[in-house]
Amino acid sequence: MSHPRRQFLRHAVSLGLATTLVGGLGTLGSCGGRPGRKSPSDRLRPAIDATTGLTLLHLPAGFRYFTFAWAGEALPGGGRIPANADGMGVVATTGDIVTLIRNHEIVDANGAFAPGADAYDPDCGAGCVVLRVDLAAEKLLTATPALTGTLVNCAGGVTPWGTWISCEEIVVGRDQVRPTRPGVPDARLTKIHGLAFEVSADGNTRARPIPDMGQFRHEAVAFDATTGQAYLTEDRDDTAGFYRFTPHRPGDLAAGGALEMLIAEGGPDLRRGVRGGQQWRVRWAPIADPLLGHSPGTLDQGGVVHQGLAAGGSRFVRLEGCLSRTDGIWFTSTSGGDAAGGQVWRYEPKSALLQLMFEVEQADAMHYPDNLAEGPGAGMVICEDSPQRQQQKLKWLGRDGRLLTIAENHVNIDGVDHGASEWAGACVSADGRWLFANIFRPGFTAAITGPWDDLLKDPR
Repeated sequence: MSHPRRQFLRHAVSLGLATTLVGGLGTLGSCGGRPGRKSPSDRLRPAIDATTGLTLLHLPAGFRYFTFAWAGEALPGGGRIPANADGMGVVATTGDIVTLIRNHEIVDANGAFAPGADAYDPDCGAGCVVLRVDLAAEKLLTATPALTGTLVNCAGGVTPWGTWISCEEIVVGRDQVRPTRPGVPDARLTKIHGLAFEVSADGNTRARPIPDMGQFRHEAVAFDATTGQAYLTEDRDDTAGFYRFTPHRPGDLAAGGALEMLIAEGGPDLRRGVRGGQQWRVRWAPIADPLLGHSPGTLDQGGVVHQGLAAGGSRFVRLEGCLSRTDGIWFTSTSGGDAAGGQVWRYEPKSALLQLMFEVEQADAMHYPDNLAEGPGAGMVICEDSPQRQQQKLKWLGRDGRLLTIAENHVNIDGVDHGASEWAGACVSADGRWLFANIFRPGFTAAITGPWDDLLKDPR
């Protein structure tokens, strides 16, 4: 295998990206450090959680963290914080007080996790919570329900105006039976699922679905702040699409808009057999019926993607993370590539070009890239969700192509090892000092801080 950094830089040079990756890739050169020298990510150490006193994570020297909003903690007005902590974003910052909205990927149709008349579908147990955190005191101030009555809220994205888009990663048609837990009668749901919802941080729990964003296995959303367009990923194992939503009125998603699927000219199937650095001119295929959740006569959860394919759309596999940066929209294919270990893509709206930026060739570098986030040091944070990991890793990809491990999951609670549980929902405070990320199960958020400049400097 070629070294991850050399591979990335080779691709970047071939694409002419030396001045486009978030202010420039900087000095391009060989892999940093003397032969055999370990990077800081190879020297992670057990670190004690300031909240629980448990050693939950391994971090670089000088880093510390506290945890908050654990699954099972009580919510005001009744109910408890659900498990399966997934996508998350920072929606507001006032001094040291940061407000996050966190998804919970609950599959069960056993009722909403918190009482109230505002649930989208009272039978369903997923949704979001609003978390207000005091970073100076390093503690959670409040946790309140923000969206209830949904299913499988996986990822999403922050809007330019400070709301959260929460996305359902499942398609359920009206009157379709949804299994519940053993011993409980199956539920025949009356609301459709597979939608995106706009969620406010002001405590209003009224569900606000956005039907024109489509009914499919949604994953993440990223916005182009210049145009107001949203880009959406789809997490289907066999065939997935990459979508663009153009609102009728930018900033007003409730007014509806047009959904389209990406067409890479000359690239109908991008799941395998793609060269690193390869690029395609992009067009967009309109989706005539964004609420066709299943193909007619099936329950395949593919009604939208098959409309796009019929119009010439390109096939991906398991599209997950999506991130808007100054140089374009970045997104991940968790199991894409010839080794089925993952791909990182970039779409540049101004030039209408799609490029493969990184492909996993060997799992020890990175495996199954999932959520993406803007990271410290002008880099990118990538959450792994690898079936091969005993301890899932949180990665940092620098604009110079360096790939570092910045945290490992070593959670063990009451003898139950959760180290293989995925990282999710990574996001960074406005000042860049704190990295927030979720451990999916048992379900909590970790706030990590330390000497980022020292950790991320090039060791050459």
